[in-house]
Amino acid sequence: MAFRALNPTFLAVVFLVGLAQLISEHVQNLLRFDREAIIAGQYWRLLSAHFLHTNLVHALTNTGACAILWYLFKPHLRPLPAAGLLSLMCLLTGTGILFFSPHLTHYVGLSGALHALIIWGCVKDLMHGDRFGLLILAGVCTKIAWEQLGGDTSATAALINAPVAIDAHLWGALAGLIVALSPLMLHPIRFRAVQSHLHSQD
Repeated sequence: MAFRALNPTFLAVVFLVGLAQLISEHVQNLLRFDREAIIAGQYWRLLSAHFLHTNLVHALTNTGACAILWYLFKPHLRPLPAAGLLSLMCLLTGTGILFFSPHLTHYVGLSGALHALIIWGCVKDLMHGDRFGLLILAGVCTKIAWEQLGGDTSATAALINAPVAIDAHLWGALAGLIVALSPLMLHPIRFRAVQSHLHSQD
């Protein structure tokens, strides 16, 4: 019964991440984020790169984090919309790296999209009057600021056997914020209703 309760999108993520660990290095090179290849027209890399990882520790860490987020934000994640949501977050994160982090020529990993999911989930929590989302939001923003200001990521880099792509976390977080707020910006009446709901909780 517990297995059936799992979100199919989460199971698909686990499957894809696991499969990516088994494919040949040649195929991985065709799927990873490669700036020159994307500019040349290989746009699928903006999506596929997120399911590749540098090693098993990297893959297990991100799938574990994904499981925690799916549990925390389960009320907001329906199976089919969740698949589209995660795909959109992957694409937006990859696009952010492509346009705004020219120094990042190669990238793999789900962490950028996971930062998007965290921010999106926190905003959804706040919209529903759950102030716990504010605590998580503050923690994630502090982490991202610390990374951008030169915080030491050497321990993580040693575990994943690669430099930590801190810009992926930044663009992922912004992608999550954009996705979470865009329905409100497109529907001002709904935005005012959410504002009133939040004020009523004070």
